[in-house]
Amino acid sequence: MDKLDKFSILGMKETPMVQTQIKTRRDAREAVVSFFDTLSASTLLKFANALQRSRPDPERLVRRVLEETGEARKLAGGGLGTLLSKAEGLARLDAVTVEDEGDQWAETEVLGAGDMAERLGVARTSLDNWRRAHKILAFRKGVRNYVYPVRQFERLAPLEGLDRVRAHFSDDDTAWEWLVTPNRHTGDAAPIERLRKGKIDEVARAAEGALDYQ
Repeated sequence: MDKLDKFSILGMKETPMVQTQIKTRRDAREAVVSFFDTLSASTLLKFANALQRSRPDPERLVRRVLEETGEARKLAGGGLGTLLSKAEGLARLDAVTVEDEGDQWAETEVLGAGDMAERLGVARTSLDNWRRAHKILAFRKGVRNYVYPVRQFERLAPLEGLDRVRAHFSDDDTAWEWLVTPNRHTGDAAPIERLRKGKIDEVARAAEGALDYQ
């Protein structure tokens, strides 16, 4: 019997699970993290020991996942082919990769909670409260930490209207990408710059229809 097939082998007890809709990689990661947060330290140690392998077999793992999800396909060909080293693989990716200007939003200057709170002259709890109320946007760093785009603050406070924009998006990452990308509904300017000029209603209306045709 596979030692990962039965939770009882690890001393785990099944707990009621609340079904949630997982659409993105971030949703999946948070669901897994939330599950493991409910386990005791001893159970986590047993689980970690059960997962240990002296030499992981990635091909077998991928095949097993595909079979269990019903997504396996029998393909004609010679298998995986020659395995490349990490360095050679990265070199080949660089050779065929082109820069996508649409990703430039991710280069926004960000600060961790401590540095951001110090710059604004507020307590870290204030940042947490703003984030939970979606008055500011934050990107997850690790399991429990966040970083904050500096551009969303003005005069040591959050730009007004960020919460109205965030209400129309599923997560902070998507909302931020929309905010810093020029938009024809905001005069071909980045919506965040229109917020900076006080055009809150205009930006909120544009955000409301942002995903209609995507």
